[in-house]
Amino acid sequence: MRWLRFIIGLLLALTLHSLLDNFFPNALAFFNPYIILVVYYSMGGNLLGAIVAGVIAGLVQDAFSGAIFGLHAFSLTFCGYLVAYVNSRLVLRGAAAFGGALIASVVINEIAIYVLVNILLRQRIGMFEEGLFMKTVLTSLFGILIYHLLTLFLREEPIEATKRPSGW
Repeated sequence: MRWLRFIIGLLLALTLHSLLDNFFPNALAFFNPYIILVVYYSMGGNLLGAIVAGVIAGLVQDAFSGAIFGLHAFSLTFCGYLVAYVNSRLVLRGAAAFGGALIASVVINEIAIYVLVNILLRQRIGMFEEGLFMKTVLTSLFGILIYHLLTLFLREEPIEATKRPSGW
């Protein structure tokens, strides 16, 4: 059931990506639908599932954005792993935890992309702080709206968190 939700979410993110790219070519600099999907899936605490979700969503984003192939796959995988790891230890639930994880993931994702582009292209690019702020705000607000809509329509908590044992 979770993978079906992920595939439907990936198709919706790809549709949103295509529509935004056609009508507002610069809008994807201020909004990332794929990070919402990866964070939503990673909040369950499943590390392997978060890694696979990050790789798949990142490769789809790379294929349709014209960026360096694998750039978003690496950064989304990294963000998904961090969210799943933290959530597997703390079992965070609710809209506030999802919003906090989404805000942190957007910032970490942009910093990871900035560092990777500087390393791979071997040239300095400027960090666009205003764009980072707007991307964080818009993506987080849209993500929390989606979270509340899923809670309303599913009539239950959309994220089933599981806690990993902390012993050796």
